[in-house]
Amino acid sequence: MEKEHDDEPLPSAVVRLFAAGIGSALQAVEVLTEFGAETARVVIDRGRATAGEADRRYHAAARRGDALIKSTAGRLSGSADQVLGAAAAWTDRQIVRRVAESMKPYLVEELVPEVIDGVLPKIRADVVPVVIEDLTKDERVQDLVATQSRDMLSRSVAEARRASADADDRVEALVHRLFGRRGSEG
Repeated sequence: MEKEHDDEPLPSAVVRLFAAGIGSALQAVEVLTEFGAETARVVIDRGRATAGEADRRYHAAARRGDALIKSTAGRLSGSADQVLGAAAAWTDRQIVRRVAESMKPYLVEELVPEVIDGVLPKIRADVVPVVIEDLTKDERVQDLVATQSRDMLSRSVAEARRASADADDRVEALVHRLFGRRGSEG
């Protein structure tokens, strides 16, 4: 009789494996929830971006989760491996994505604008002058500016010539009218 208890049928093992997967998923949700709350408090209290730390912690948690899943899957075979894969996919679809999706408004409305406001002055002070300097030294940009300057100068000269010619025509017409009338009167 003891032998029957030692050798549990496969469905019972699958149920235990599935229960362990759900337990791991719930534990992961709890850890992610605590992490999200702590991260939000730190960001609000300090007013600074903690994206690097959050990324490090997320990847560390993912590595721990991957290691747990791989070690468990390494001890199991056949259909148990399929159950673990399905549980991990379900966890990713149902829990992790929902947590990430729920954090999106906070990130977009609060965290990202703070990061941009903090970084923009540094970009204006350090990056823009370097870009401008690089552009002014680029031969293609210099050629473009020279070409545009010549084109503008050519247009200005042509416009001045047209204006001068128009003025000459008007003066000539005025002279003809003035002297032409006097010549016919006198």
